[in-house]
Amino acid sequence: MVDQLIKFCLFLLSLPFRFRCKHVARSAMIGPGYSFFGCNLENVTILDNVKIGSGAWIQTVVREKSPKPAVIIAENTNIGRNVVISAAKNITIGKNTLFSYAVSLIDHNHAFEDTNISPLYQGIDDPEDIVIGEDCFIGAHSFILKGVVLGKHCVVGANSVVDTSFPAYSVIAGSPAKLIRSLKHG
Repeated sequence: MVDQLIKFCLFLLSLPFRFRCKHVARSAMIGPGYSFFGCNLENVTILDNVKIGSGAWIQTVVREKSPKPAVIIAENTNIGRNVVISAAKNITIGKNTLFSYAVSLIDHNHAFEDTNISPLYQGIDDPEDIVIGEDCFIGAHSFILKGVVLGKHCVVGANSVVDTSFPAYSVIAGSPAKLIRSLKHG
């Protein structure tokens, strides 16, 4: 009974977030302390049984070149506390994926090339899709940068900066991330 009451209270607390997203499954759990002020959530889709930890920041960044950026989080995915997901194009996360805490997925960078203008006012560069395959594990304090595609069941070590794509069953770590080994599957 207590568990149901807690789930119901969390559901009520998440209503402002849910109403601003394109779709959030009823079975999804959104932890308290999420950020939604100043965040565009219009094309955010969260499917069944997704759990998002407290302090999450999920947003889409609308630009003239990409007017409908999207975030799609597939079913049964668990996202740890203080995770940042910022899409100016598209970020897709496969089902059954696990994110530890303080992970960042950002499909764009701040522009800085014009030395006559502060980077603060230059906006962002051209975004590139991020695709995280199903059954992946992303370790704490990792960064997944624009253009990265991780295949099925990839494991990213803690504190990694992933700036290139890796095939299915890869174990990667480091800054920049490198292949540590391939997992046997079959």
